[in-house]
Order: sequence, then C-alpha cells, then structure tokens
Amino acid sequence: MSAGYSGLFTSAVSLGPVAERNGPWTVHASEVVYENPWIRVRHDTVTTPSGTEGIYGVVETRPAIGIVALDDENRTYLIGQHRYPHGTYTWEIPEGAGRDHEDLLTGARRELREETGLSAARWTPLGTIQTSNCISDEVAYLFLAEELTVGDPEPDETEELEVRVVPFEDAMAMVRSGAIQDAMSAVALYRTSELLAERA
Repeated sequence: MSAGYSGLFTSAVSLGPVAERNGPWTVHASEVVYENPWIRVRHDTVTTPSGTEGIYGVVETRPAIGIVALDDENRTYLIGQHRYPHGTYTWEIPEGAGRDHEDLLTGARRELREETGLSAARWTPLGTIQTSNCISDEVAYLFLAEELTVGDPEPDETEELEVRVVPFEDAMAMVRSGAIQDAMSAVALYRTSELLAERA
C-alpha cells in the first residue's frame, strides 16, 4: 500500500485462536489478500448464520465524498466522465475519496475545487449512505455546498472530466429518468430537494 493511505482502511489482521462475533456470523480469522492505494480486499474465515463454514470477502475503501453544489440561480454542477468498472459514461455530482489526515469537510472542499474550480462559503451535511454494503465497507459522506465562488478546476491526472451547469430541477429529472444512475448522486440530490422544500 502506498504511504499515507493505511490509516483509512479498517484493521484486518489475523484473529488468532479467539473467534469474534459479527452479528449472527462467527469470524475465525481475517486476512488481507490484495491491496493498492485505493482499495483493500480481505477474506474472513467464518461460520455463517446457518452454521456452515466458509469465507466472506470484503472490499475496504477510503471514505467517499459527494457534493451537491448549488448556485444563487438554483443551478447545480454535474460531472461527466467515463467510469471504468461499468465501461459507461456517467453524469454525477462532484465526488471523490478522502485522504489520510484530512477531515471530511476539508476533503469535500478539495474535491469540489479539483473537479469544478468552485469554492463554497456555506456547507450543509446531507448525511451518509452505504454504497454497496453486501461486498464493501464504503461509506459515502454527502454535502450541500452553497454561496459559490468560481475558479479553475484542478482534476487528477487520471481524470478526464466535463463540467455541466444545469437547473436543479433538470438534475432531479435526470435522476427520475435514469440518466443519473450513480447512487451517491441520486441520494444527495433527493436529500437536497427535501432540504430545499423544508426551507421554502
């Protein structure tokens, strides 16, 4: 694993002779079988709730961060990019991963600036979601960013991004139609819609 990321992953070491409980599961041992700077995969030797023996594979990740950026004209910023695992081009809110020794709001500010060039004076937490809790421990932390100042994007070298500014209702229509399928984006936009309705 690259230096600087190790503190962002769940501890996964051999449990030795003492078994531990994970709800109705019994975990006998835990072993890291693959890791890189972004993910870590571990195999837990388990007894299942039905009493059978087996393994449970878990993908551990850094914290995910998603930001709904809303300007004074009730427009929001969407990011277009190719997503490698699905081999498709997607539209999403600005998103990224947390870094070691960085609090979540600092990470959200950094990701928003990198992908859109924006900075925001007003930040509202929108809660968390578990993005794929059958195979991954990833938790996404969602924010609403307002009172925006425009600047120049600073994308990572691995990113080829397109930035689109759309009316917020158009973004919601994209969620409802399936044009936006990213889970973080859909949940964050719906939670923003509820928050805006409460403010009205």
